[in-house]
Amino acid sequence: MKQSMEIRIRPIRAEDREPVVALIAGTGVFKPHEVDVALELIDAALTKPEQDDYHPFVLVEGDGTVAAYACFGKNPMTAGTFDLYWLATRADRHGMGYGRAIVAFVEGEVLRMGGYLLVIETSSKESYGSTRAFYDKIGCELAAQLPDYYDLGDDKLIYLRRLRPTCAPASGRI
Repeated sequence: MKQSMEIRIRPIRAEDREPVVALIAGTGVFKPHEVDVALELIDAALTKPEQDDYHPFVLVEGDGTVAAYACFGKNPMTAGTFDLYWLATRADRHGMGYGRAIVAFVEGEVLRMGGYLLVIETSSKESYGSTRAFYDKIGCELAAQLPDYYDLGDDKLIYLRRLRPTCAPASGRI
């Protein structure tokens, strides 16, 4: 990431809705029905602030441009596993470190919320090659491959990112 570029990561706001939808659609990777699902999660978070299932955040440049988006949530059937539902960076901002920055932010939030494992699902299609390379580059492990999951010849790949707190837990002694 360029040192001179001012960025910040914050919770999504109503005015971010359309820029995020355009960002996701603009990647050229997601199908229209997948963009619709992303919009459902955004709308759930924006219209029901009391909900705790979806945590959408945007990475915003100094001029207000929404350059990356992530949405994650805790899997309620687990002690500390979180799912990364969405991760997208504007196509014209790839390679600037924004993906790495927002994933690091998500990891910090997951740790803050008591999580220890981040689960990330993606496709085996060739068009997702850079996505898979990104997950490999940031240290995710490919844990499972479900053949023909999304469609014939389109496997579901499940990556894991094991998280460690920055300080040791308290021993329980005073």
